[in-house]
Amino acid sequence: MYVNNINAPVTTFGYNENNIDGALGKEDFLQLLVVQMQTQDPLDPLKNEDFIAQLAQFNSLEQMITLNDQITSLSSLQALSSSSSLLGKTVEALDEDGNTLEGKVTEVRYIDGEVLLTLENGGVSSEVSFANIVKVRES
Repeated sequence: MYVNNINAPVTTFGYNENNIDGALGKEDFLQLLVVQMQTQDPLDPLKNEDFIAQLAQFNSLEQMITLNDQITSLSSLQALSSSSSLLGKTVEALDEDGNTLEGKVTEVRYIDGEVLLTLENGGVSSEVSFANIVKVRES
């Protein structure tokens, strides 16, 4: 008969501020692995093949996270490169309220992962997101 140790440490997996989408990350995976090792049945321990398979899954998870970060960075650089070619051109874009703005692109900035363009029209400056551009033409 198997009896659980009532003094065994209890590990909980709860809300994490950094984990907005609710998916498990590499820290959660490692925590689960450690808890599994601590609470395994000593008469029927984890087989070496199972342990190696879990470590391989962890390695794959870590590589996918790294790849995702690199793709995100590459996408941001591509957007910045594309938007810089708009300097001096006239664009139409939608503002936050859905109104159409038109102006000559005078500045391109990259802030917090977003490319922002400054449009000048009749001495009035407006700032729009690169993602909100709907039309481009020569000035």
